[in-house]
Amino acid sequence: MQSNRVRKRPTDQDLFQAIDTAIREERLYADNTLQRRDILLRFGLRRQHLNAILSQYAYGQSFPAYINTIRLQEAEKLLTEHPEMTITQIARTVGLSLANFRHLFRQRFGLTPSEIRG
Repeated sequence: MQSNRVRKRPTDQDLFQAIDTAIREERLYADNTLQRRDILLRFGLRRQHLNAILSQYAYGQSFPAYINTIRLQEAEKLLTEHPEMTITQIARTVGLSLANFRHLFRQRFGLTPSEIRG
């Protein structure tokens, strides 16, 4: 017997959650070559749709800003939980160059990575 149920399309919130989960759990953010196009192809989205989803569920951030937010969150965690890692290792682990990492970190937290570490 065939079901008459229609498959429900995922909501934008569902899509954002799936994208966010993939980026975080699969550590896609750690790839410094990660591009919006990679996410568009993986999730079958158009650029405008992804932008609208990020605007609504990622506090209005652009794709690069959203990825850098995730990178900086992970870096902050690594700085406190892994004192054996150098600042350079942490920058590379989260997919950033050292100079860009320092700049973005200070911009977001108001301190350098070394100052956070104390």
